[in-house]
Amino acid sequence: MSIAVKQTSDITRPLVALRDVHRVFKTGNTEVRALDGVDMSIFPGQLVVIKGRSGSGKTTALNMMGGLDQPTRGQVLFKGEDISTFNERMLTRWRRKEVGFVFQSFGLLPYLTAYENVELPLKIVGRSLGERRARTEECLELVGLGPRAQHRILELSGGEQQRVAIARALTISPSLILADEPTGELDFATSMKVMELFRSLVDEHGVTICVVSHNPAVEEFGDKVYEMADGRVLEGE
Repeated sequence: MSIAVKQTSDITRPLVALRDVHRVFKTGNTEVRALDGVDMSIFPGQLVVIKGRSGSGKTTALNMMGGLDQPTRGQVLFKGEDISTFNERMLTRWRRKEVGFVFQSFGLLPYLTAYENVELPLKIVGRSLGERRARTEECLELVGLGPRAQHRILELSGGEQQRVAIARALTISPSLILADEPTGELDFATSMKVMELFRSLVDEHGVTICVVSHNPAVEEFGDKVYEMADGRVLEGE
């Protein structure tokens, strides 16, 4: 099965890039430098892993890429355009078109079925019933959950729930999928299956994925690995 994703014509240019990005949070008279001059690049068709301990800044970096936070200073470039200059309305429209999110806690509606959860983003953007049905079924089949489509989320295992979340992220044919600790609530064997799925989406379907994780086993799946500590990039392998 081939699944459509948005492609960029120039694979030599980063799909998303952070350029000298700083993020400072103020609490009273105290400043916390969540990001301190971060540079990162993710190219089309890559699986990039950002690793680091809790508080290293890796989730803040991911939030910048997804327009969920804005830098105090620096640029966040997506296909060459600085999204850090977008207002909230522009960011919302951009996210609905370009970015799929996968979270540690899955972010699913527990009393809806797998099918209904995956279909929801398509309802939000106003796709027709026929389009929604075809795309939802396609994405559930891709992650191996076609037979489980009508099961409610509460009836699925943790690994199955995360696969539903991945299918939901794929429905809008995003240019980029951002996954924040996607294996954080899963056992080792299930975590590896989720990462194998990510790897196959990149290799076989051209999806671009950035994964944040503190799990050392996850980095083995990455085309590129950034390590962060104290808001800075230590290395990019």
